[in-house]
Amino acid sequence: MQDTKKRRGTGQITLFDVAKYAGVGTMTVSRALRMPEKVSDKLRQKVQLAVDTLGYKPNIAASLLASASANRVIAVITTKIYDHSAQILLGVLQTHLAKEGYTTLIIESYHYNKCESQFLDTLYSHNLEAILLFYIENDDLIEKIIQNKTVPIMNIGKKHEELIDINVEFDDSLAMYKLTEHVIKKGYQNIGLLCANQQYHLFQQRLHGWHKAMLTYHLPSHRIVNAAKPANFSTGAELLPDILLNWSELDALICTTDELACGVLYECQRRHIRVPYQLAVSGFGDSEFSQVSCPPLTTVALQSKQIGEYIAILLLNKLKNIVKQHKSDLSTLLPVIKSRASL
Repeated sequence: MQDTKKRRGTGQITLFDVAKYAGVGTMTVSRALRMPEKVSDKLRQKVQLAVDTLGYKPNIAASLLASASANRVIAVITTKIYDHSAQILLGVLQTHLAKEGYTTLIIESYHYNKCESQFLDTLYSHNLEAILLFYIENDDLIEKIIQNKTVPIMNIGKKHEELIDINVEFDDSLAMYKLTEHVIKKGYQNIGLLCANQQYHLFQQRLHGWHKAMLTYHLPSHRIVNAAKPANFSTGAELLPDILLNWSELDALICTTDELACGVLYECQRRHIRVPYQLAVSGFGDSEFSQVSCPPLTTVALQSKQIGEYIAILLLNKLKNIVKQHKSDLSTLLPVIKSRASL
């Protein structure tokens, strides 16, 4: 007898269970139930047997949403839904896809880390045209999506080669190198780096860029704080006193996010530390509030709008079976330093 998993909170059999019982992909089950004329009689009977045996009841709410734009849905799975650069990129992507008649379904995957079957049931309840993985690090989730692959999969961020149609790898190390170099060229010598909890491969890239710049200019790179706390305003404000206590000679602090940097600015104001005269501060990401902080925050901007357009073109070309050569390293889209009064 095959094991089945109940839908959380309802005790119902999921689409994932039906697919497992029938020995087919989840998307195949969805297609057999929604558009039986598009599958073979043998497959349709196989799926129906699994449905009848398990007593599967379709998720009506999800079915209604999916049917609103049948065959024209592109799912974007991400953990960066609140990130400023990601919001710009996804907004541009949605605009370009909408012009071609596609609906973009954005799914925040963080809360599904421990209930992957529920996530897959939600995902495959829609008639998808493509799946876009946007900065996903959960290898188990990626593997299960690939196992059920019946539509093109595009991966953005951390590179995954297995059965993924398009890989676009981002590298934040260049942006951090440029930012650190900019701080050094401003004349600062005793520079620190403040990091907090964020996706591991992004942390590694930004740390690498920092080390490379510091070593290139023969400056010590030991002044690093990496906190196992959220990369937000509170963490930046909370950690500044310890940083100054450990390195009283510090004259500039680079933060791996704008949120951390703005928290540092707030704590500097509270402690009457004059920025940038006593301590210069810079962030990463060019968020909207970096322009209106006090003082305005020096940061580095990723060209999110252009990257969003680039991704949209790649994905649409794939869906239209247009074969064109593209550089997937985005080497021509260089980061831009936003030098403001905090430095």
